Amino acid sequence: MKPDHKRYVWLMAFCFFCSIVPILVLNLFMVNGSLENKPNTLLASQWQANTQGIVSPPSVLENAFFKLLRLNDRLPDINTVVFGSSTSYGITQEAFPSGMRLYNFSKNANPLGYAIGEAEYLLDHSQNIKWFVIPLDWSIGFIYEEGDPQQVSAADPAMSKTISIEASKATWLQKIQDSLSYPRIAGLFQLLKSIYAAEQKYSAFRQIFLQPSSDEYLCRDGTIAKDFDIQHRNTCTGFRFDGSWTYAGHEQVGNARALIMAATASNSRYTRNLLKTNGEPNPVFLRHLAAIARRAEERGGGAIFVLPPLLVNMENEFLQHPWLGVYLQKTKQGLARWAEQEQLTLLDAGQSERFGCKAEEFIDQHHATAACYNKIFTGFWQNTGEPNMAVGNARLRATQK
Repeated sequence: MKPDHKRYVWLMAFCFFCSIVPILVLNLFMVNGSLENKPNTLLASQWQANTQGIVSPPSVLENAFFKLLRLNDRLPDINTVVFGSSTSYGITQEAFPSGMRLYNFSKNANPLGYAIGEAEYLLDHSQNIKWFVIPLDWSIGFIYEEGDPQQVSAADPAMSKTISIEASKATWLQKIQDSLSYPRIAGLFQLLKSIYAAEQKYSAFRQIFLQPSSDEYLCRDGTIAKDFDIQHRNTCTGFRFDGSWTYAGHEQVGNARALIMAATASNSRYTRNLLKTNGEPNPVFLRHLAAIARRAEERGGGAIFVLPPLLVNMENEFLQHPWLGVYLQKTKQGLARWAEQEQLTLLDAGQSERFGCKAEEFIDQHHATAACYNKIFTGFWQNTGEPNMAVGNARLRATQK
């Protein structure tokens, strides 16, 4: 190789090294905070326990550990638990009578079979939990999954002596690969842009790269907040003290019609879910759910089964479909018949427009915010009457259609 060519190669290598090393170092700070997140999750739970503020845990998509910590912290003070997946995130204490002291234990992508196991565990180990709110999702397919419910432990993970120092299983090579991935690099430049735009640039840099969390700050309603998640800093996005999700950093639905058309397409996830069992709910799940309700009633409470709200006019579009409508009707009629035979409380909120919900109260086809859920439960309590806490849910045994 000629001397000029060697100098050129070394110059390019030097420039590449000088540009990539700062990116690698900065992203490694953030990767360690997200992959090795259990100590920081403990800090997030402890902060919320002390302040009752809004907190985003280190990983908002893998929040099972955080929710388990918060549930066990709240157990002495609550008597109502909401189960399920992120479709239940919008259920708040505000939607329930004051006598039903609630914690929303729903977690991202938590299937019905797992939620049943969680409810059965609490029935076995927590006598003060009397009310169980369990979603029956057809749109994301959980009601159609095959097999038996899973056996689950909801024991307090903070009781482990090693939990505070538990580290990620990721190797250094995996961390480097993650740090140099396109999403990480793109996210880094967005964060650097936010630091450049901040009035106090050193403070912004310190909170993102040198601290496990942001500083405390106030939301518009005066609620205190703290962010352990890098991607949602200072937006009041996170879990409230009652376990519900704020949706503060999410865009609202703009074009509902386009989303509905995509949902009813032959290759959509909603269509595929209906086709799994031709609309037939898992009968094993239904037997376990009825047994949960009976046991809850025996201790003076009960169970409320909810078909979660869908984007305004979306479910009606499915019902009018020439063949998807047949399968969805089979699901809804089967659940209504099951609830009537077992004398259970079934709240069918799938057609959210019937409760006054609006498209802008959703972030997509199947995630409703608290504004929609509050309307749904307001109508529910008006129809059933608030439960008599002394006698359980005798006044709730009505199917809400």
